[in-house]
Amino acid sequence: MRKTHAIALGLGVTVVSSLLTGAAVVAGVVAIPYLELAAPVRDFSYSELNPASERTLVLHDTAGKVFAHRGGCVAEPVKLSEVPPLLIDALLSMEDRRFYSHWGVDPVGVARAALENRAAGRIVQGGSTITQQLVKYSLLSSDRTLERKKKEAWLALAIELSLSKNEILERYLSSAYFGRGCYGLRAAAKEYYKSSVSNLSLPQAAYLVALLKSPTYLVENPKAAEERAEAVFNAMVANGKLSTSQRSGLKFEKPHSDEGRPTGSYYADWLAGTLQVPRTGDYSPLPVRTWFDRDLQRFADTAVDTVLGEVGEERRASQAAMVVMRPDGRVLAMVGGRSHADSQFNRAVQARRQPGSSFKLFVYLAALRGGLKTDSAVSDQPIKIGDYNPQNFDQRYRGRVSVERAFASSINTVAIRLSEGVGRKPVIDAAHDLGISSPMMPQPSLALGVFEVSLLELTSAYAAVAAGAYPVKPWAISGFEEEEAFGAPPGDSGQWRLEKQQDLLRLLRATVERGSGRRARLQVPAYGKTGTSQEYRDAWFVGFAGNLVVGVWVGNDDFTPMKRVTGGSLPAEIWAAFMREAIELDDNLEELSQVAAFPAELRENSPEVQLASGVTAPKAAAPRQRPAKKSTRVRRVERSDPAPRRRGLLGRLFR
Repeated sequence: MRKTHAIALGLGVTVVSSLLTGAAVVAGVVAIPYLELAAPVRDFSYSELNPASERTLVLHDTAGKVFAHRGGCVAEPVKLSEVPPLLIDALLSMEDRRFYSHWGVDPVGVARAALENRAAGRIVQGGSTITQQLVKYSLLSSDRTLERKKKEAWLALAIELSLSKNEILERYLSSAYFGRGCYGLRAAAKEYYKSSVSNLSLPQAAYLVALLKSPTYLVENPKAAEERAEAVFNAMVANGKLSTSQRSGLKFEKPHSDEGRPTGSYYADWLAGTLQVPRTGDYSPLPVRTWFDRDLQRFADTAVDTVLGEVGEERRASQAAMVVMRPDGRVLAMVGGRSHADSQFNRAVQARRQPGSSFKLFVYLAALRGGLKTDSAVSDQPIKIGDYNPQNFDQRYRGRVSVERAFASSINTVAIRLSEGVGRKPVIDAAHDLGISSPMMPQPSLALGVFEVSLLELTSAYAAVAAGAYPVKPWAISGFEEEEAFGAPPGDSGQWRLEKQQDLLRLLRATVERGSGRRARLQVPAYGKTGTSQEYRDAWFVGFAGNLVVGVWVGNDDFTPMKRVTGGSLPAEIWAAFMREAIELDDNLEELSQVAAFPAELRENSPEVQLASGVTAPKAAAPRQRPAKKSTRVRRVERSDPAPRRRGLLGRLFR
């Protein structure tokens, strides 16, 4: 019975295999003419398949220590003759078992991956061949669209018809990304194991092959990398490239690491994105001196982790971002999210969210330019502009209030009145002057921060107030081969003097001392503004103390509302937690002063701005005085020794 069952099972496997092979042949016969006729791609040169030659960026912090590598961790292309066969076996077993038998697209591999993914209930295996991966690395984006897959398939076929299998494999091994900024097997072998390609052991090869699936994540998650390397060993056994006894003696080999736990990963990503290093064929590393401060980065990470770790889940707040800079725009630290290993999306730079009331800084600047005085009074009353009927956060109206109180308490109706009174365009101009480059429309809700900005540009705008000059542009590089070689802000930074600096400082100080930002109070003078977008989707606190300017954002990536998280709650708490630690450490913390590197000239021919009459509230009427009573004229009796005048009941009794 068992023998009959085994024979039946064997026949079933043979039938399935024959069907898959037949499907592959039919698919090839149909697909090749279709792809050739459709040809939905541009012409390309095979030189584009050559390995990257962009130099490695070796990033140094303010103490001169290396904290990250970015750009191209590259080396000369490999020759297949120097690659150990065991690495080829590991690669093909894990990534493309039918590499030497398909024509660039493998229907059998796609079908196998689909069956395994269905059995697992999730994506555990992909169907792309090595040729397709080479196309994606070199010629296409990584967008997951049908059009991109169509182009990928056509290009894979074209390459298979023009290059030999060994040539394709060489180009793949010389171009594949292995994490830590490393492109190509030679660079990865040196980076992770200080080894030449020819001397790689099987455990080392298994680790490098494992990284190909998700390099950044696996590098920053050693446990996941170990599990993936074990899966490579198992795949080799399943593919007949490794015996069970050989497999039992293999152990995971950790890569070398001179850096310890990664730090400043979001900062390094942002900085590398601002540089364009020409591809000259030079494979030597390029030292980059930066303003990155390792201690301030640690304080920033700790503040975010502590506050969100304690109450984030309860308040339904999952993410945060922070930017730390000097008033001249030097970026010292950056938090782009709670975990760079889980998500490389930089919420401090790439995310654009509604700033809410933190945008009111520009409304009041425009109004001050138009003649508003900080000791003026304004009216907090309901206002309606067409169909737009804004409300105050607390649904209260206070009547006549001071400008200082209106700003510190973040009263919406007053901001709308000022914006309408001075004009929406001057408000947009004020935002542009201080460095906001995001698009804005002159609509009534402009004053309440409904247009999206990035945390980096909003923090830079507040830095202009601290500096007393605008615009302030973020920068991070102090030099390349030599320190301080390029240690100056961008040439057009701090070009104009911010004439209303003192008035804005007064308003920002009031916000922290007795307004919506009270949780950000410090033992030194602090200045800042809160911001909360509609339905508590975004919460901000941006401010400064001494010569540290810090912006904080809290929210969720999917834009879901938080549980009553305002800018004056979690963001202000994170800001204050960071600043308290930074103040203790920062020897350069000084009172606000003019930034010497800025020219800060008086701007000539600046556009005239005028605040409409009636925007400020009229002065309160003087208290009414009672009319004087008519008195009977009496004769005063002079005393030589006048007694002291008594008041009250006793005075009346004993006078």
